[in-house]
Amino acid sequence: MSAEKKRKRELSAKANGPLPDYTITVAPTSDFPPILASSHGVTMPPATQFTPYVHTANPPAKKSRKAEKFLLHGETPKIGYEGREMPEDGEYRRHYVGIFDPETNEIELHVASKLHFSRTIKAHVKRDRLVDGKGIVMSNVDSRTALGKEFGTKKSQKRLRELELNKIDVSDMDKIITTSIVSQVEANTKDMPTAAELGNQIRENKPIPKVNLDAKHPHEVYNLEDIIGSDEYSVIWVREWEKGEDLKSKSSFVQARIRKLSEDKTKKHTRHLKILRYISFLIDFYLFQQRGRGRLPAMDRVKKALSIDHAVVEGFFRRYTEKTISNEGGADKEIYAVSPALANKILYHMAVLCLMVDQYDVDIFELKNDLGVQPKELVLAFKEVGCAVRELTKTQWTAMKMTKAEAAQHKRAVLRIPLEFPKPPTRRAKAAGR
Repeated sequence: MSAEKKRKRELSAKANGPLPDYTITVAPTSDFPPILASSHGVTMPPATQFTPYVHTANPPAKKSRKAEKFLLHGETPKIGYEGREMPEDGEYRRHYVGIFDPETNEIELHVASKLHFSRTIKAHVKRDRLVDGKGIVMSNVDSRTALGKEFGTKKSQKRLRELELNKIDVSDMDKIITTSIVSQVEANTKDMPTAAELGNQIRENKPIPKVNLDAKHPHEVYNLEDIIGSDEYSVIWVREWEKGEDLKSKSSFVQARIRKLSEDKTKKHTRHLKILRYISFLIDFYLFQQRGRGRLPAMDRVKKALSIDHAVVEGFFRRYTEKTISNEGGADKEIYAVSPALANKILYHMAVLCLMVDQYDVDIFELKNDLGVQPKELVLAFKEVGCAVRELTKTQWTAMKMTKAEAAQHKRAVLRIPLEFPKPPTRRAKAAGR
């Protein structure tokens, strides 16, 4: 048998023989225990130097041993690394490092703290400290800028510096400049109208009769002469109605009221009857221009079609129509039309006249049917002349022998002091994304 084979057999016999006895001991806790470190997902340069730190906290009353926390810190010019003890599975586990002495077959166990490494970008730490000191919330743009300063190329860093030089910081503006700007704004806006003045200007431009804003009573708000001229008033005949004869009108609103006035024999009602006759003329004129979609024939044809005195028709054309000249067939021709704004003017003036004959409290139901308009159009007309539009009260519709359903179709336009005009419209902000 060769010497080589003999040696291998001896080694094999020795390996398969019984294991020697090992002595395991636990070393007492020292001030410089070994440390286990893990760096999952964090790659550190091999030459990184780490400094260990220990923090001893006072133990709770039930524990006698002081609690120690260990920390490892290392850094490169741009990245900082920190190793801290982290709980595993919701609690801390104890780890040991064993030192084996082959001569004595002794294993000495030392308690070791396991630290998990994380990394931080120094530029972000510096930025956060600056932000925390000023109480500012940094935007994404600022975060990207800080990151570009620290890790960007030389070209991008130069570009960022140029942008900072050109940026204006309002907080650092000279006080004299800001004072000058404020003074100019005040000077340019001192003559701007207030909300009340603006509301009055808008109201003056609306086609409603002249309003007396200083009125103390409803009958002082509007003057009849601003709606019906004296030449028109003088040719309105109501003698038959005053005698109680021929109490008929194509308007149900007018007919109901002339019958009611004829029953009151205590005084004459000439003024109210003339206003009602004028309202009936105005209703006929409104419906006539509606059939022609605002376009009217010659004045004489309108007078003949409506059987109205010439002075009244002339007043209608003067107030509620606009004239244009058409050159058809080589000859100039006058064309009269009622624009939508002037059609509203008819409704506004009619609303005031109805208030005058109904003691400034009008049920608009019959008038709506006479004009063939939507209730909201007539409601708006009464609101534009300063009325509040209300529902009939239970006492009122009960006294009129109405059902609740019938009463719901009736609206009351009431003129009271102070007047209630619609608020001026405000400009709406544009919807986002438009």
